Amino acid sequence: MGLIGIGRIGLEVARRMAAFDVKVIAFDPFIKKAPDAVELKDFDTVLKESDFISVHCPLNDSTRHLIGEKEFKKMERKPLLLNTSRGPIVDEEALIEALKKGHVSGAGLDVLEKEPPDPKSPLLNMENVILSPHISFYSEESISELKRRTARNVADVLTGKMPASVVNREVIGKTRAILSNA
Repeated sequence: MGLIGIGRIGLEVARRMAAFDVKVIAFDPFIKKAPDAVELKDFDTVLKESDFISVHCPLNDSTRHLIGEKEFKKMERKPLLLNTSRGPIVDEEALIEALKKGHVSGAGLDVLEKEPPDPKSPLLNMENVILSPHISFYSEESISELKRRTARNVADVLTGKMPASVVNREVIGKTRAILSNA
């Protein structure tokens, strides 16, 4: 299994797959040392060697259409592509062509480039595509955990501590908030 991004969620996916004795390789330009159960590889190697590719990276200028026509052609093993991250990371038109041409065996998408999808989108009628309405996280436990983490982050900020879930770390020190790592 190849992972694109091994932040908190990608790492949890890796741990779960390792429990099934699945070899996990990953690309993440921000990770220098591979965590247990993950072997870091370059982007092209992950595309080339994976039977499954699961996307777990944020959407920004460098990840928009990160997986497009050129990348699908590198997928020698015709993997199943899973995207539960952000829709525009995968170029949908290129994905449709890759599915038609057999560069990808199938796709499981919890997010799409355009939501709600165009009713005429071929993805809605392809037998090798499974779509869900961005709810793959959902469980009673996850809702409780979401509330708990949100409250913890708010409490941390209000007491001057660094919250655990900072997405835009580049703004740290550039705001009026005074936060410590304590």
